[in-house]
Amino acid sequence: MLRHNSLPPFIHPSLVHSEFSMEPLINCINLVHMISGEMKGNRKLFWRNVRMECERLCDEGPTLSKWELLAAMQALAIYIIIRLDDGETEYNGFDSLLIAAVTVVAQKLTENDIAGNFSLDGSWEDWLFEESRRRLSVVYKVFNMLFYFNPAEMCNLPMDLVLAPLPAKKQLWEAGNEAVWKSESQREGEVQAEFGLTNSGDLVKLGENNGGTALVHTSITANNPARTTANWEEWCEGMDGFGGLVMLAASMVV
Repeated sequence: MLRHNSLPPFIHPSLVHSEFSMEPLINCINLVHMISGEMKGNRKLFWRNVRMECERLCDEGPTLSKWELLAAMQALAIYIIIRLDDGETEYNGFDSLLIAAVTVVAQKLTENDIAGNFSLDGSWEDWLFEESRRRLSVVYKVFNMLFYFNPAEMCNLPMDLVLAPLPAKKQLWEAGNEAVWKSESQREGEVQAEFGLTNSGDLVKLGENNGGTALVHTSITANNPARTTANWEEWCEGMDGFGGLVMLAASMVV
């Protein structure tokens, strides 16, 4: 992760070089480069800096801009993944602080007034922000499937949904600029098909009720005619590297 100039599929490459303030993510990338070397002591220094970043985010979280909040949640997800990979060591024994930082930032990031326009007839900037939030939501929900992760309870989903909404198609996500994204969005039409994963491992197609707030869905199973228009194979064909995480989650609930 973050080696060989690659980014995990929940971070869009354009954000690293964007005009938005993404300081927490940039700090994270620099720290990960620190532990990519062979110099003895790198791990100890890495976790010392991560601790300071978590303390800073706990203090400054409520005052961060929406892009800084997004960058912070992306960085914290990377720290958690590295923590899981390292196991418990004498350097990383501050899980409660890490979770506290996630909680502070997530509470602010999930406020309604931060949400942007996710429609394909809106701006690429708004769509990219919302799609990034959605992908992060899936990552943190998967954390909660692997171990008890209290901040994941802030995700408000119907009881029968495990992950929702699932990521948008690869062509939209991997668009390198607004012109390419606009071209791809025109191919998709004005409405994106949205999907979710149920607690029985089924793929479901999501929609909105007339009130525009509650999710409703039609199960896409072998017994449902909707399977002719959407199924796991079709969904995977349009997915980027993030699809593997969703498939892993599906295998864990069946």
